[in-house]
Amino acid sequence: MNYTESVVKTRGGELLLRRGGKGPTVLFLHGAGGAAGSEPFFNKLAERFDLVAPDHPSFGRSAMPPWLDDISDLAYFYLDLIEEMDLKNVHVVGHSMGGWLSLEMAIRSQARMKSLTLLASVGIRLKGNPVANVFIMTPDQLMNTLFADPKIAAAELARVPTPEQLDEIVRNRTSAARLGWHPRFFNPKLAKWLHRVKVPTQILWGAEDKIVSPAYAEEFKRLIPHATVTKFPGAGHIPYAEKLDDTTAAIGNFVMRNA
Repeated sequence: MNYTESVVKTRGGELLLRRGGKGPTVLFLHGAGGAAGSEPFFNKLAERFDLVAPDHPSFGRSAMPPWLDDISDLAYFYLDLIEEMDLKNVHVVGHSMGGWLSLEMAIRSQARMKSLTLLASVGIRLKGNPVANVFIMTPDQLMNTLFADPKIAAAELARVPTPEQLDEIVRNRTSAARLGWHPRFFNPKLAKWLHRVKVPTQILWGAEDKIVSPAYAEEFKRLIPHATVTKFPGAGHIPYAEKLDDTTAAIGNFVMRNA
């Protein structure tokens, strides 16, 4: 691996942190499913950048803190963490719920943020086009909704998780439901403040995303007028799982243009 994993103590509690590589700092904020399975993506990013990829508090192998009630708490936590680690000119990459989180951070403070990449982000609502309800799906339904390629979905379904991995899956689903369910994966007030996002922003989406419609990419573009949109044919809700090279190239080129 091009990065290491360690449990670090922060103001907000203990955090599982992946870090490795050199270059501009890229902070990756994972989605509701956690960071497990993202190792190839992390390795590719760490080849070019100083990668910082935590498990959110209460997700994966990070501790459950008593202060965590909603997404805004996570936003303030990460702003504190960036300051505590003395990270500067941070290129934030947020996937799905992590994209929402990165936007909640950006509307509060961009002082240490250099650019923003949204990967199939939630956080806003398009009337009549809600985010898919992943909590009522069977494993088969979920995998075939997450991925455009049925072979990838079948491979994921064929994996037999360890007891520890099962515990992580349950923790992630529980935490995602608690933080994102009321209302479902959006903040009714977020859209009116997205004009505050001034850092260079790119929006990346799987053209076959069945969890969060690609129409959301255009809505984010409308709300963040300087943002650019790129859609990947043949990719679903996790573009870096199905189009690893295309996704990492898009992120890498964008980061280097704005470094």
